[in-house]
Amino acid sequence: MKDVQIEKNMKVLFICEGNMMRSQMAEAYYNALSGTNNAFSAGSTAALKDYIAEHAKIVMDEVSIPTNGMRSDQLTEQMIDQADLVIHFPTPTMPNYVLESPKAVFWDVIDPHYHQEQGIQLVRSVRDATVSSRRKW
Repeated sequence: MKDVQIEKNMKVLFICEGNMMRSQMAEAYYNALSGTNNAFSAGSTAALKDYIAEHAKIVMDEVSIPTNGMRSDQLTEQMIDQADLVIHFPTPTMPNYVLESPKAVFWDVIDPHYHQEQGIQLVRSVRDATVSSRRKW
């Protein structure tokens, strides 16, 4: 993962595939730990649900990071324009306008959706990888 310097007033967009786990956990962490609401998240093929994935909510509750009211959003080019920094997770559906953006940084964190047999422990590992990445901000 590339080291990233994030200033407190930066608008940070986190992107994964469905916007149900990785990007929402990163958004929640950033907002809670920075004391702002400057992070937002989206999915390249968003699930468009009015809630965060159950396992993601459970593991964030374990570390007292609130996820109430979070919902999945579909990625748009306008979101890229609005962000100062774009952090994206691996997905085969990432649009070229993200991959080619000078604002974009890639974080290689596994998608638990494709490894559900590993259960909540994998989601915990993803949560911890996200906060570990945050230390590089």
